[in-house]
Amino acid sequence: MKYSAERIYVRFWKVEDASLLLDLQVRNREAIERTSASNRDDSYYSLEKQRALIESWDKKREEGIRYSFGIFLHTTDELVGEISLFEIILDSTPKWIVGYVTDILHQGKGYMSEALQCVLEFAKHETEITRIEAGAVPDNTGSIRVLQKAGFSACGSQSVPIQGTLKEHTMFAVDIQ
Repeated sequence: MKYSAERIYVRFWKVEDASLLLDLQVRNREAIERTSASNRDDSYYSLEKQRALIESWDKKREEGIRYSFGIFLHTTDELVGEISLFEIILDSTPKWIVGYVTDILHQGKGYMSEALQCVLEFAKHETEITRIEAGAVPDNTGSIRVLQKAGFSACGSQSVPIQGTLKEHTMFAVDIQ
């Protein structure tokens, strides 16, 4: 499965991509940990952990609760980022969230905007997802711009634990069906 845009394509991760994912995670560790709600110790940044992560994403895709994609350039097949749709349960209500990271080497080039459009098309045509939400800290203007460009609208705020500290996020949502 592959969805394409002008300069990039997205596809599900394969176990063989573990070293690519590891390189992305290590190179962008500081930025990812600054915005990620999940705690990551040093063992997370190993080839074995990245293989296990991809295998767990495959299982969750089969269960219909997570769809994780690598973002690759058409011209070189170089990995430029990662984007995922995942279902969470908040207050007994299931919600679909989109999360993403653009490799620091490729930020500001519009690749994530293209990738998000691909993932929205995937969700619309391949799943029963009808609404997707995302959060961004107010000073993350790049991420906010990506969301707004894709049609997401601000819908409130929420405190999210980041590395043990609650950080206020502006929440965005888009209806896709």
